[in-house]
Amino acid sequence: MRRHVLDTPVSYYAIYLAARYLPVPVCHALGRAVAMIVYTFSTGDRRGFAYNLSRALGPNGGHRKIRTLTRRMFLNYGRYMVDYFLLPQLPPSEVRRFFGDLRGEHHLKEALDRGRGAILLSAHVGNWEFGGTMMRLEDYPLAVVAMSHNTRVTNGLVNRLRKGKGIEVIEVDRSPFSSLKILKHLRRNGVVAMIGDRDFLGTGKAVTFFGETVYFPVGPVLLAMKSGAALIPAFVLQGNKGRYFGVLEAPIDLCHEGDRATVLRKNLRKTARVFERTIRAYPDQWYCPRPITERALP
Repeated sequence: MRRHVLDTPVSYYAIYLAARYLPVPVCHALGRAVAMIVYTFSTGDRRGFAYNLSRALGPNGGHRKIRTLTRRMFLNYGRYMVDYFLLPQLPPSEVRRFFGDLRGEHHLKEALDRGRGAILLSAHVGNWEFGGTMMRLEDYPLAVVAMSHNTRVTNGLVNRLRKGKGIEVIEVDRSPFSSLKILKHLRRNGVVAMIGDRDFLGTGKAVTFFGETVYFPVGPVLLAMKSGAALIPAFVLQGNKGRYFGVLEAPIDLCHEGDRATVLRKNLRKTARVFERTIRAYPDQWYCPRPITERALP
């Protein structure tokens, strides 16, 4: 399934080559220009963003406000795409200039002191891919759980960029054995980063999200319950002057008592509340171009 209008091999390689050979200010200017072109002509993505924002903001989201936020969202995503391909090609000293502080880092340190690893749970909010870069800059033993992109070419480029930053990539599919590598990494007291707001495998469970019935992947919650690893909400967001900052929240207090279906439903609802709060705080950094009620099947 194509996740957005730029999710094509040609688009990815064009951005990659621009980031490799053009000065940084030129890359960012091109990113803004492309974002505005996509905003103007990609009516499907624009409507999807607007629909989701209307659900997130409720009565606080009038037509004019949603239109303004949607436009800013495209601009922010253009910046994200450029920086995503730019950062792996810069030396560490230059990369650090893109990042500000990492708030709540003590939550991660306390979790690792317990010796059971930690799961960093994020959503398509802010710049989730940069979380891996930030963790590696701080020398955390990170593995990123990822699904394959829509083509082998795109997938190869994206994973090459991740691994070039020293990030271990664990690819998952519908196989029950996919979780074994994740559990093994956690048992070594490692850190695992996962996205938990879109069910790309079609194996998720229903949860109420912004008043709608939405399907969330169950993997992050089940892995945390099985391994004893802390489930820490984690986000990397665009701040002032083009710098990014990280936020690590207190671990989600998971339920363990009751039948499996009830416990899973309660814990998924807890993750949904975290995502709702963050999205409402940064609505123009919520990059979900498909209506949240539309199942994100491959």
